[in-house]
Amino acid sequence: MVVNTPIYFFYHVPKTGGKTISDNLRWHLQRDRDYLHLRVTAKRRQRQTAFEVVESLDPASRKQLLAIIGHPVSRRFVELFPDRPVREVVFVREPAARIVSHYNFRVNTALRRKKEAPTFEKFLERIGPNAVTRFLSERLGVATNGPSQLSDLLQELAKFWMVGVTENLDQRLPTLFNAMGLPADVPPRGNVTGITVKRHLLLTPGLRDELQASNPLDMMLFDACKRLE
Repeated sequence: MVVNTPIYFFYHVPKTGGKTISDNLRWHLQRDRDYLHLRVTAKRRQRQTAFEVVESLDPASRKQLLAIIGHPVSRRFVELFPDRPVREVVFVREPAARIVSHYNFRVNTALRRKKEAPTFEKFLERIGPNAVTRFLSERLGVATNGPSQLSDLLQELAKFWMVGVTENLDQRLPTLFNAMGLPADVPPRGNVTGITVKRHLLLTPGLRDELQASNPLDMMLFDACKRLE
């Protein structure tokens, strides 16, 4: 019996270590041949646009892919690889730390592009509460407005090949990269606030408490992912 090579789907939640993973793929593999790094290219159609990118590849090119990573990756992509095992991977992060990291990154991006940076209040208003629960629910086909959203999402995450938390990334990546046939060394972190990303907002204990309280589903998701890990 011929066993086809698995393909890895990385669901890149913003500010959870995806840059570190994508950097390591870039160092050891050839982008657009061995793996795809999908970008947000059309705000209202990002997953459809990304899907079309993969769908447009000829069968031989699709067969050669080892991994797909990026914010637009969704469960729908599985249908494009009917003959291959799909190993789904996701990392989540403590919500307050993730939100503040995301804000610092967003401010740096705005300033680099010579645009007005949002206030933290405006940023919170834009992303809304429980952003990670919503992000993953949308990508895994889970209804985002039902009372069982979190439990339905966790049922899907329980099917993943690897679920982890960013706080334990250094312990998980060697296992991941070894399975992919890549060097199992722990790569340096990318986009680190205070090192490669300028810090504009500090996560104080009071702010942490406030953000955790206003994102209860994301807190429960984070705790559940620590157990799934």
